[in-house]
Amino acid sequence: MKPFNLRSTKYDGSEHYRYPASIVREEPGLLLLYKAPGTPVNGYRGSFLAKYHTLEYYWPDRYFNLSVIWYANWQPRMHYINIATPASWAEGTLSYVDLDLDVVWFANGRVVLDDEDEFELHQRRYSYPPELIAQCWTSSHEVRAMISRREPPFDGEAYSWRPDGLA
Repeated sequence: MKPFNLRSTKYDGSEHYRYPASIVREEPGLLLLYKAPGTPVNGYRGSFLAKYHTLEYYWPDRYFNLSVIWYANWQPRMHYINIATPASWAEGTLSYVDLDLDVVWFANGRVVLDDEDEFELHQRRYSYPPELIAQCWTSSHEVRAMISRREPPFDGEAYSWRPDGLA
């Protein structure tokens, strides 16, 4: 797999997360990245080593991205959906703006809307425009509807993925 870099920011441009990953698939409307346990991650809370296997989906036209997460032994953990600006990528780097709201679909089936408090705080701190706030709520509702309908990529099929296609 080809190496790639991820850089996410907050709305004011400050760094949120930065780490290396590997390209699983790249096409005009989708970039799939893999981050292995032990990958060094730099983030707003400091630097650490990733604990989980993560298959990450990024789209240039959706206000969310998806991380399918497994424990180190490949037991499914969750689908973690960041409400974010559409991703862009060029010259080996992917970028997007994290917009705070998250939808978490745990492997046991429970779905949670997370970080609403952070979203409320950052709307004021970073002066989110009203149309962006509306888009964030719309995207969070759309994602939860896709999960309830088991619409790809929220159909559970990603849990069978392994690096190099090994199941």
